[in-house]
Amino acid sequence: MRIISIVVCTCMVSLHSHPVLGWSFIKPGGAPVAEKQPNTQRRAIFSAPILALSSFIGLQSDPARAFGNAVPEYAKYADKPKRRGTPPKDLGVLPRTTEGEDDRVTVPGLRTCDGNPNCFSTTGDFLLSDRTQYGVDFLIPPWKPAANEPDPFQILSSVVKSYEAGRGGIDGGGFAVIKETDSYLYCQFESLKKGYIDDVEFAVAKGTDGIQVRSASRVGNTDFGVNAIRLNSLASQLRDKGWTIDEITENSHRDYWNASDEAREATFDASRRQLK
Repeated sequence: MRIISIVVCTCMVSLHSHPVLGWSFIKPGGAPVAEKQPNTQRRAIFSAPILALSSFIGLQSDPARAFGNAVPEYAKYADKPKRRGTPPKDLGVLPRTTEGEDDRVTVPGLRTCDGNPNCFSTTGDFLLSDRTQYGVDFLIPPWKPAANEPDPFQILSSVVKSYEAGRGGIDGGGFAVIKETDSYLYCQFESLKKGYIDDVEFAVAKGTDGIQVRSASRVGNTDFGVNAIRLNSLASQLRDKGWTIDEITENSHRDYWNASDEAREATFDASRRQLK
């Protein structure tokens, strides 16, 4: 492997010429002479590049991790580089401060969005003008279970777990439930080709109505409509069970859909151009 060979050579050259290893080169009388130096740091310096190289090799040889319900076509892209990104550190139900109609309000809730057209959340500022100050509108109303449903969160969980990877042309890499309690559900959904991961959460929080929802991409500015398609798919199944959930449409979130349309028109990826 050419990349690894370069790393090895680089490490050896830097070690050979480093005086702290125990060798320095002087030229008395014009001839190079190797003079032994104290070697108390030799082991540490040898260890650092070797450990780094070991980690590098491990990263190169680590096979792509696919969720068990990925579509069969995923095998074609399993050895391609993945851009899974890093999940936010503050997922889950936490005190969230938003701008209310008059004053700031702090209530338990899921994470808000940063204004990029790749996220939806039931947590956000009250006024549209505040929400769009830094980007597109992302706020959606909480999902309302059927009035007489004895265990709505269990119904929600069963619908999410029955989600079909690849439906609507998205999430071909499959999905997995990462954390589940009686009042919180956290899942990760993976794209087919590049392994993009979206973090999707549902929660029941004290003092709030309905089910809180958040679906967001980790990487990129736009999601090509993926988060809206996913939430609309899940919401459709729940509406069949008597739930009240607003659909995410061009009328409800025009700037989001405009950004998605522009991204689809600009991409060379035929599968993304077909997303609607």
